[in-house]
Amino acid sequence: MRTLYFIRHGQCRNSDHRWIGRTDLPLDEVGLYQAGRLRQWAADRSLTAVYSSPLSRCWETARILSGDKLPVRQADGLREMDGGAWEGLHYDQIRTQWPELYAARGAHLGTVAPPGGESFSQAGVRLGRCIQEILIHTQGDIVIVGHGGAGRGWLAGLLGLEPDRVLSVRQPWGGVSTLTWTGGRFAVISVGLQPDPVPPPLLLEALLHRHGTAPEIRAHGQAVARAALELASQLPPGQTDRPLLEAACLLHDIARGAPDHARQGAQLLEEAGYPAVASLIAAHHDLPPSAGTEARLLYLADKLVQGNRPVSLEARFAASLKKCRTQDARQAWERRYRDARKILEEYHLKWGQPS
Repeated sequence: MRTLYFIRHGQCRNSDHRWIGRTDLPLDEVGLYQAGRLRQWAADRSLTAVYSSPLSRCWETARILSGDKLPVRQADGLREMDGGAWEGLHYDQIRTQWPELYAARGAHLGTVAPPGGESFSQAGVRLGRCIQEILIHTQGDIVIVGHGGAGRGWLAGLLGLEPDRVLSVRQPWGGVSTLTWTGGRFAVISVGLQPDPVPPPLLLEALLHRHGTAPEIRAHGQAVARAALELASQLPPGQTDRPLLEAACLLHDIARGAPDHARQGAQLLEEAGYPAVASLIAAHHDLPPSAGTEARLLYLADKLVQGNRPVSLEARFAASLKKCRTQDARQAWERRYRDARKILEEYHLKWGQPS
């Protein structure tokens, strides 16, 4: 049995939202940092070969990842899906010039291709053939650095997904998909996970910046993190994953302002390759019975902060009660207050009575 690591390149310079399938763009500062994290990840693995798409964003990622320990070989079949006539255009331009085809592609994302280009499924088939050819001519565990579009098309087929669900395949910048290869068959072990289960500070900041998180929401997240870590310090050593808890606190309101912002924020972190952080964010507004210690501490800390200052539980809920104008809202208020009190009591936590 062999292991194949399929890695999407790091973040690249595409600030104006163009179709950049075959367009050659370099990594940006965040992408270079992600490649450095992948280098540390690779240092713990026995790899025999590193292959890359010829495009700069993949080649740079692979070169940094390999750390000069292994040569990086290029394979043209690893390129991104071909955008055809849409290559390099803004998405608004595409929608205006090809309204019917754009709508058809939106309805059948996996199988409709741009004029003269490839669909997700077509790119996935081409990528899969190239990867199998590489495996035939190599031994041991290998890394392939490729692209998100072709990668989604390939992995969707291996996962047995309908082509229209291709975007449900997680492929974040710098994400690692792990597969095994036995007897000419692939088995998918994991898809699109970051090498760090918790985003390091620079990548955490990049997430907040990418989603336009307002300064006051960032300040609230920082205050919640301070409160949660203070509560965690009252628990026995080793009971709490403090880095995970802190990251979830800092990011818990990343989708604030969107409907059902806890679910939306969790989806953003899930898509970014941080499912453990996502699970905590999903639970910070309404706590499920199965929630673990970190989720409970985030939930409670969020109720002990008003804006960016600590408050007592009673003061926080007294303020929120004024906004409850329906019976359903009052029942939800009562449930959240009861859950917060229960966490304080079950963990024997002490919290001051700030003014």
